[in-house]
Amino acid sequence: MRWFLLALSLLAAPTLAQTPPPPAQAAQQDALKLGVQLYALGRYEAALELFERAVKEKPQDPDALYWLTRAQLKVGLLNPALENARGLIAKNPRYIGGYMVLAEAYVALYRATEDREKGKAYLEQALTVLRDAERVNPRYAPLFAQRGLVYAFLGQADRAEEAFKKALSLQDTPEVRVALAELYLAAGRLDEALEQYAKALQLSPKDADLRVRYASALLLKGKAEEAARVLEEGHRLKPLDAEGWYTLGQAYLSLGRAKEAGMALENAIALAPLRFPAAYGYLGQIYLALGDFQKAKSRLTVAVRLEPKKAEYRYQLCLANERLGDKEGARYQCQEALKLRPGYKEAEEVLRRL
Repeated sequence: MRWFLLALSLLAAPTLAQTPPPPAQAAQQDALKLGVQLYALGRYEAALELFERAVKEKPQDPDALYWLTRAQLKVGLLNPALENARGLIAKNPRYIGGYMVLAEAYVALYRATEDREKGKAYLEQALTVLRDAERVNPRYAPLFAQRGLVYAFLGQADRAEEAFKKALSLQDTPEVRVALAELYLAAGRLDEALEQYAKALQLSPKDADLRVRYASALLLKGKAEEAARVLEEGHRLKPLDAEGWYTLGQAYLSLGRAKEAGMALENAIALAPLRFPAAYGYLGQIYLALGDFQKAKSRLTVAVRLEPKKAEYRYQLCLANERLGDKEGARYQCQEALKLRPGYKEAEEVLRRL
């Protein structure tokens, strides 16, 4: 399970899996230049069309084929990407980007395979390609970062750690430090993970996603005050997104700062109403504690709709209904809570009062 979670978290940081692009060699290649700009903005399909044109205009330019292959990977054209990457290496055996994008194509094929055990053959092929790349340029840092990712998917933590550290010795980047932190986190090495997150944040203080990851790890360590500080500093640099507000709300809850937690969690659900069902549950608890039973009922009603099998939400909604004088509604929710959790003493006590 830990390795599954690690794989998900690494996939959430796409800058690790992407090779830093080779510099454009010809300024007059308008299609390629514009395509790279669109790619950077996440407009992969539009970029793909421009890269296809660039390849037709300059079929011998490795940069054009490199970018076409990368865009194909982004839009899910895995087999064409694989063939183009192979062709890129065949035509340009000293072009390091060809090896990198071929390795990434094999990783993408592994991710698309339902049978992950059989799919590991793709990862072994990726490792072979990366060994070939090392012969071309043994000091190319992204090569070792990609190797670390492949080893992580294979569940080989020691080798993944070694590869990430090698990458950092050649080029210190926040993306690789985050990958190493996630590796440590999956292995239960929390203090080492926090150290890597902190160093990554020094390199990239405006990275909002990094701040959320770091703050979440701090919460695991029980350092809620520091987690809140990390996110508050980030908000001053760049407004928090929904996950940032949600994580900040959790930090405030841990610190007993109920009103501030409520504000943070309200911001989270305003930005992403369905992404964090637990936020509605937390808000219900907060409003119950603050004596605002109507708001508690409102938020807990949503929590129950989103997660109808959570007995705790049913019980809290039972309390909100009771405080509002809705005995029938309270009785129903507490009965439902008991169906989900037989012997739920708190729910039984409310039913006795009713």
